[in-house]
Amino acid sequence: NHCMDLMGHDEQAGIKAAVDWLGSQSWSNGNVGAIGKSYDGSTPWNAAASGSEYLATIVPMSGLIGVHDLMWRNGSMEARGAIMHNGVYGSFGLDGDSGDIENACEGYVEGYYAGPAAYMTGDNLGWTGSDYWEERHFLTGALDVYNGSIYIIHGMQDWNVDPHMAFPAHQMSIDAGFDVKGLYGQWAHDYPDRESGHSSLSSGRGAEAYPYTLRWDWADDLLEWFDFYLRDIGPQPRLIAEIQDNMGGWRVESTYPPEDIEWFMMGMDECEVLSGGATITSTSQTTIECSMFENETRIIGTPTFHVEAQISLLATSGHLFVEMVRASDGMHLGHAVMDLRFHAGGKDGQVLTPGSTVIAKMEFFGMDVVVPAGDGIQLLVSQTGEDYIPSPVSTQAVTISLDGNSVLGLSTVDRTCEDLFLPPMHEMYPQCSIDDNSEE
Repeated sequence: NHCMDLMGHDEQAGIKAAVDWLGSQSWSNGNVGAIGKSYDGSTPWNAAASGSEYLATIVPMSGLIGVHDLMWRNGSMEARGAIMHNGVYGSFGLDGDSGDIENACEGYVEGYYAGPAAYMTGDNLGWTGSDYWEERHFLTGALDVYNGSIYIIHGMQDWNVDPHMAFPAHQMSIDAGFDVKGLYGQWAHDYPDRESGHSSLSSGRGAEAYPYTLRWDWADDLLEWFDFYLRDIGPQPRLIAEIQDNMGGWRVESTYPPEDIEWFMMGMDECEVLSGGATITSTSQTTIECSMFENETRIIGTPTFHVEAQISLLATSGHLFVEMVRASDGMHLGHAVMDLRFHAGGKDGQVLTPGSTVIAKMEFFGMDVVVPAGDGIQLLVSQTGEDYIPSPVSTQAVTISLDGNSVLGLSTVDRTCEDLFLPPMHEMYPQCSIDDNSEE
């Protein structure tokens, strides 16, 4: 039908029908690929979950593995989450004329309750008997029924479709037995070779990595991928992750996050409170500075902050946002967010007793940053940040422990300039002098 289903089963059925038609034509070799960016980047994952026998490869670019998965993080909702179906996409088909009835469907009606209700609870409403959000989760179904290859392309500074849509999906896909490649640059919600977008990035959000963000070779890379997986032509592409750090350097990893991570644990009793205090309110900010690094430190993947937190005697939850910045100049490195009902992490929350204390196992969004020797990091702790909106039950003050009961975990790897390669059509990296170790 003509319904704006927002990636539900009706839309999935249409995607499968298109893939099946393409694969079954007399002029087709039976192998179909699905590629797209943003909403269209979700179509490949949705196609993979549909179970079409003709789907041979998918290339999601800034694509969703699920709608609720994107717009809620540890129970905390992005501002758009509650109205994305009916207030945004659904409104495209409703303009007040006689054709509106043709655009009506069950999913559209469900959107009126599913968004606001999930804002209140933070979860996917499965406990109510609703399957609205579960229907719009693709990754699990794709890993169960898909039989093809996966090439994930995602911007590390994409805060429209955040990097947690790529990690841990990359490793999960490998563990499920798929051929997987990843291309992860310090661009935003963009294509790997879109100069207009890359050049407008701000400091701490990709500017330091430009112009090395530009991958002029990615179209050739895609041709190699499609030739092999759709036409059985040429050598098999390398199943790797190409990852760029925030200073511009590109390197190859066998997977991402890498397998040789070393964790550096730091209790808050080893750090210094520069401003603010233990009580976090809607108007406060606490700044914590940790010791300077003797050597260059590369923080990658999803660092953690397990913070002891006590909610208000007047509340059944609380809300925390933590930004990690470079100590010398305040440059953004990463951030984490959590509704304290989801203090254990994941998608299943619990109602807290007023005044109770929990260990909030916060996890930073995917990051790959370099902190120079002699510099350090600061944590800026507030009630919320970016575009996350605390649920009404989570707006009261939270008291955090600034001692050894709260621990920052930095996931690090040892990489040097010798581990970097230089993509085509770029000058040498200014931060180090290396040979052109391009993989081409």
